Amino acid sequence: MVDQKPPSGLTPEEQKRRRNRSVALALVLGALVLIFYVVTMAKFGPQILQRPL
Repeated sequence: MVDQKPPSGLTPEEQKRRRNRSVALALVLGALVLIFYVVTMAKFGPQILQRPL
């Protein structure tokens, strides 16, 4: 008899690993965005608020 996989084609263990990998990737991407934002604000400094409109 052949093992039947769920309709998604992934076993529950594979689905869990994929979900964990997706969460980790989202966290890394969010951290990278935050780092870029902080570095940009540090580079411009307080004078960013005193620019002519």
